[in-house]
Amino acid sequence: MQTTEIITTQGSAITAPLEMLAQLTEMLKAFAQALTLRERAGEIASNTAAAYLRGSGKFIAWLSAQESCSVEADTIRSWKAYLAEKGYTPATVNAWLAGVKALFAWAAERGRLPYNPAALVKGASRKGAKRTHKREALTALEVRRSLALPNTGTQGGARDKAIIALMAYTGVRSVEVHRADLGDLRTQGGRLVLFVQGKGHTESDDFVVIANPALESALRDWLVVRGQHPGALFCSLSNRSHGERLSLRALRHLVKANFAQAGVIGNKSTHSLRHTAITAAITAAAKNKLPLTSVMSMSRHVNVDTLMIYAHELDRLESPIEALINY
Repeated sequence: MQTTEIITTQGSAITAPLEMLAQLTEMLKAFAQALTLRERAGEIASNTAAAYLRGSGKFIAWLSAQESCSVEADTIRSWKAYLAEKGYTPATVNAWLAGVKALFAWAAERGRLPYNPAALVKGASRKGAKRTHKREALTALEVRRSLALPNTGTQGGARDKAIIALMAYTGVRSVEVHRADLGDLRTQGGRLVLFVQGKGHTESDDFVVIANPALESALRDWLVVRGQHPGALFCSLSNRSHGERLSLRALRHLVKANFAQAGVIGNKSTHSLRHTAITAAITAAAKNKLPLTSVMSMSRHVNVDTLMIYAHELDRLESPIEALINY
C-alpha cells in the first residue's frame, strides 16, 4: 500500500511515516474504542465522546479530499481556514477542533505518533464574533402565559407545567431536564433542590434550588401523577414509549408547542427559558446588590465572560444611550 508522511516535527524533518488514509481511519476506530472505555469508566460523558468523534471524523473526511495526506500543524490550520471560509462559527470550529486535538493527543500518548501535530494549534478566535445570544428571552407576560396554559387536570398538563416552570425559575438546560431522575430531587438546608448533570459531566454533581413556591407546587403536582417509583423525573406519556425517559426531542417539541399556543413571539426554544431565567436573575441580583457570582451559582457557567454577555445585553436594553439623544 502507498505510504505517506503523516507527522512532521515542528519545522524540521519528518519523523513518522504512516499508511495513507486507511491507517488514519484505523486509528480513528481505535480512538473510538478508547473513548467508549473512558465513557464506561465515568471519565467523560457520552456527549463528549460523540463530539470528539464528530470533530476528528470531519477532519479525516476533509483530509481524504486533499491531494496530500501529510498531517502537521499547518494541515490542521488549513482545515480550520476551510471551515471558516465555509461560514462555520468560531464556536463550531473549536468544538470540532477539540475532537482533532483529542485524537492526536491520544495517538501520541499511545505511541502511535511520535508527536502531537495539534498541540500548538490554537482555537478559532471569537474576536469580532457576535457577542449576543441567538435565542431571545421571553417577556414576563410570555412566561406567565406559558405557565398558565397547561391543563394541570391532565397528566400531560401537570408534567408540561412542571418542566416549563423548572426551566423558567432555575435556568436548567434541556439536557439537564432530560437526564434528571426522581432521586435527584432532595432536601438540603430545609429547601428542595434538584441535582443536575450538566454539560460534560458524568454524574449529577451540582444543584439548583427549588425556591419559587409556584415551581415547587408544579413539581409536587407532577409527582402525584408520576408516582414515587425510581427512574426518570420526567417520562413519556405516549402509547409507544409510556413510562420511558422523556427524550430531548419530545421535550423540545412540547416546549415549542406550548409557546405556539401561548402566543410567544419569535424563534424561541427551550434555551430561551434558560436565557430568560438568567436575565431575570441578573436583574434581581442588581436590585438586591448581590454579586454576579450569585447568578453563576445558578447558571453554572464556568467562565464569567459568558455570563457577562447576558449582563451586557440587559444593560444595553434597559439603559440605551439612544434614549439620551435629544435634538
